Order: sequence, then structure tokens, then C-alpha cells
Amino acid sequence: MSDAAPSLRYLALGDSYTIGEGVAGPARWPSQLARALRAQGIALGDPWIVATTGWTTDELDAGIDAAAPSGLFDLVTLLIGVNNQYRGRPLDEYRAQFQALLQRAIGFAAGRAQ
Repeated sequence: MSDAAPSLRYLALGDSYTIGEGVAGPARWPSQLARALRAQGIALGDPWIVATTGWTTDELDAGIDAAAPSGLFDLVTLLIGVNNQYRGRPLDEYRAQFQALLQRAIGFAAGRAQ
């Protein structure tokens, strides 16, 4: 039997900032964050990344559906919106879709919004 603490689960949701357009996997910021937290003694597993360059809020929502992350996560990050702005989408649309994504993210974290 191992004495090692179980790894905490990390879900990273977003667009090119999350997926790390043009950089190797270990250089993506969710991977860097996981390494930094592990260096602080936090038993965080590798991130499950649901992100694609160019995604808007509605595309991330569909991407989450397609990826179907299962179970609960101890850490969930959400970075999305620059492509909504770039494509000239209305701010009210962004607000509504981001709020819905934020609620999904909180749900993946068992309702623990911190």
C-alpha cells in the first residue's frame, strides 16, 4: 500500500492562452501552474485541458460537451473571451455565455467557488 497522497484533479478550460498556441505541452501555463503547485508540496496531477486556439465562449461550451470531463475536480481554471472581442461579438452575449461557463466550471469543482 502506498503512503503517497492521491493527486488532486485539475481541469483547465479556455482558448489559445490555455492550450498554449505554439508552445510545447510542458510550457503551457496550466502545466506550469501544476508544476509550481507541486513544488509547493501540493499533490496536483497533470491538467486535463479543454481548449483550442480561436475558441469563443460558445465554442468552449461545445468543446466541454465533446470532451465530457467526468467526475469532480479540485481545481478548475477558466480563461476565455479574447476571441469574442476579436470577432466583434456583443458584450452582452459574452457576459451571458461567460456566466454560464463559470457555472459549469464551478459545477466541475463540486460547487466550491473560491
